Amino acid sequence: MDENKHMDENRNMLYIVGAGPGPGAMLTGEARALIARCRSFAGGRRLLELAPEGADLHAITADLEETRRFVAAGLEHSDVCVLASGDPGCFGILPFLKENFADRIQVAPGISSLQIMAARLRLSWQDWRLVSLHGRASELAPLPDVSRPTIYFCDAFSSPQVIAKSMPLTLADRRAAVGCDLGLPEEQIWQGRLADAALLNFPGNSLFLILPEEDRNVSGDTDRMEAGRPASAPGIPDELWLRGEGIPLSKSEVRAVLLAKAQPLGRRVIWDSGAGTGSYGIECSLVEPGARVYSIDKNTEACDLASRNARRFGAVIETVCAEAPDCFDSLPRPDLVIVGGNDGRLEKIFQGALEALAPGGRILVTALLEQTKKQAHNLFAHSGLEGRSVTRVSIARGEATRWVEHNPVVIFTGDKPQADEEPAAVNMGQ
Repeated sequence: MDENKHMDENRNMLYIVGAGPGPGAMLTGEARALIARCRSFAGGRRLLELAPEGADLHAITADLEETRRFVAAGLEHSDVCVLASGDPGCFGILPFLKENFADRIQVAPGISSLQIMAARLRLSWQDWRLVSLHGRASELAPLPDVSRPTIYFCDAFSSPQVIAKSMPLTLADRRAAVGCDLGLPEEQIWQGRLADAALLNFPGNSLFLILPEEDRNVSGDTDRMEAGRPASAPGIPDELWLRGEGIPLSKSEVRAVLLAKAQPLGRRVIWDSGAGTGSYGIECSLVEPGARVYSIDKNTEACDLASRNARRFGAVIETVCAEAPDCFDSLPRPDLVIVGGNDGRLEKIFQGALEALAPGGRILVTALLEQTKKQAHNLFAHSGLEGRSVTRVSIARGEATRWVEHNPVVIFTGDKPQADEEPAAVNMGQ
């Protein structure tokens, strides 16, 4: 027999056991057997009640290094069991333990709160989008998916009502559901409109489900795209946009290049300052539907037009009818800022956006006039931004032998240096 294999078989093991909601009735047979064979247990205080009498117990807190030491010490003389609520692989402690004890781990899956929620609502959950907000009190919840259900794993700081209050008004009529204390005797299920959830009180340890918009009869709605004329970002054709007199719309080629430079995918909060028709923010929203996109313009007609265009293309944006940079302090901190129109206030807008920009965030400035190009070049040169670049977009449209050249647009880009960040909290499971 292979000596190394023989030694591995005799090593003490770390069992990560999914305990479901906690009551014994929802434990799997495998979980019961593993709990019965161990004498060292780590877990939440409530789950430690499942351990046999006389076992060595450790209550897991935010100090995961203390948990690592307990597990390491326990493995020196016996098997160790970590009890995780729900299923260990669903936003649980499994990744942390795997980093430290990968060669000794055996996982026993449990019934997750997600499964219980879907069962209570009689819904299939295989296509749901899962979002954990544990330990992210300072962050806005990403927007729900436009085409599939989105479920938020909440905590005391990001409760269902807090999430609902933060959502754009355009989502107010979305159907929603909240599951509290799932699998426990005090379990509660609420169903209603997203706007109604904002007016109620739910415990932090809840699941919050937001369903996609239902198909509605939109006949007579001139803002909606006509059937058979789909449009996708980047570079939605110019002729598909609703227009307003004196309200600018950049050319589709410029928008396509700008989005390539902006890299909106994965961003959380996007500002489109001097939004005009709203094209930059709307196309960013279509590329990254989970981002909070704020289209900022002091012209109320432009804000109304941006809202109508967003509805037309199925994007979710929030219009801010105010002058930049005066309104910046009232908005969530961005990780992407696009500065389009500036009305001669480029320096103030740039400095205000740069100050608000999150570490690692990106800022872009578009310039058409020579004066704006020179000013933007100087601002970026003295900004301290990393990875600065300048891109000139020249467009000629027409036939193969005849075309019209349009004034070139210059796109300035830079990234704010990354700062050290606190790691997100690790859950015991869901």
